[in-house]
Amino acid sequence: MLPTPLLFSYKRGAQLYPRFLRSDQHPWAEQVLTVITEHQHRPRGELQAALRALEGDSPDYRIVRGFAHLALNAAEFTLATGELEPETLRREVFTLAAEQGSYGESQAQQVLEAVAPRYQLEAETLREALYADLPENHRLTALPDFTPERLIDRYNLAQAQGLLYSALYLRLIAHRNVPGEYRRLFQHLKFHGLMYAVEGNLDDGYQIYVDGPASLFKQTRKYGLQMAVFLPALLRVSRWQMEAVLQRDGQELSYRLDSQSPLKPLTAPPPAYDSLLEESFARRWEKLGTPWTLEREVEIVDLKGTVFVPDFALRHVDGRVIHIEIMGFWHPDYLRRKLDKLRRAAMPNLIVAVSERLNAGADDFRDIPGPVIFFKGKLEPRQVLAVLESLSTCKHSSPPFEKGGPGGITHGQRGTNLSSPPFAKEGD
Repeated sequence: MLPTPLLFSYKRGAQLYPRFLRSDQHPWAEQVLTVITEHQHRPRGELQAALRALEGDSPDYRIVRGFAHLALNAAEFTLATGELEPETLRREVFTLAAEQGSYGESQAQQVLEAVAPRYQLEAETLREALYADLPENHRLTALPDFTPERLIDRYNLAQAQGLLYSALYLRLIAHRNVPGEYRRLFQHLKFHGLMYAVEGNLDDGYQIYVDGPASLFKQTRKYGLQMAVFLPALLRVSRWQMEAVLQRDGQELSYRLDSQSPLKPLTAPPPAYDSLLEESFARRWEKLGTPWTLEREVEIVDLKGTVFVPDFALRHVDGRVIHIEIMGFWHPDYLRRKLDKLRRAAMPNLIVAVSERLNAGADDFRDIPGPVIFFKGKLEPRQVLAVLESLSTCKHSSPPFEKGGPGGITHGQRGTNLSSPPFAKEGD
């Protein structure tokens, strides 16, 4: 990300906005990358001098610095001395100079010529090696993997991230999304140590309140940085909105972004499916031609501190929705955590499909409210369809999927209502 002196924003009333690049500023990205490329295998100090010369007296000098900062963070610099240790060389040279009482350039040259043969070096090469560990003497060995366009995208994202350094809390709104992105979104929230709560539903979208120490106790820049690092994960969601409350100079300001912003994901999209088992089931379901449409990971069930996202949803043309969770990975801890989530989710309209390789039996699922089916090898779509058809013939007098009595199929369980976070005071 960018340091504060290289961030640009503007304020309108109580609203703060990041200042993204204008089109006439885009050429700086290519010029910065050209200068860096020309200095491969040369000292950092020479490269930095060339970048300062590129800035010149341009009013865009801070933009040049921003591009350079991001590009150089993705480059690699190494010592040019190989296995030689500059600190050891200095100790040996300075010790010999002190013993001889040598002072001045000619005496220094004599000491270097006396030490250099031990390392099979020329005296001038040894002179350079003495201070090769200083940052300005490090050599550029690996160029940043950026095209000008990608560097521009990275710069705009860094500007958007920078405002979150002083964030107190966030509210995210995520609507029907690209397959698999809900689950990955929550994985990133957990990875970055962010506390959250969820409310909403499948059709209207989900609101995710990202809160924590920054608002509960005192503002901490570290927590704001974690929110900023999380932002790229949001760009993979197809439809989203973000509202943040920032603390600036004792004043609370609002900061909003949405999926219509110029921000772009910086990495390639992950695989659409988590496993070949899920991918195989989805592709074979499409060939059945049933009135049930298969959707990938579209429902979020709040479990207080974590979420449960079923693998698939099946939506009938008449509006009925059921969900499918496929359990095919074997590991004791996985089984324990998955069963815990299934019990806490308590979804009667969830079909749990269990691989016989999982080393689990019907007794392990006796307190799961929805149907449980076992399969060998691949999960056959017709096996799931048979469950759907048997349920469709049941009467609707009993609760959906209730064991021991007939029941219909209703929409999935919605997120639990939560106590209103600080956004409620804004009238949201």
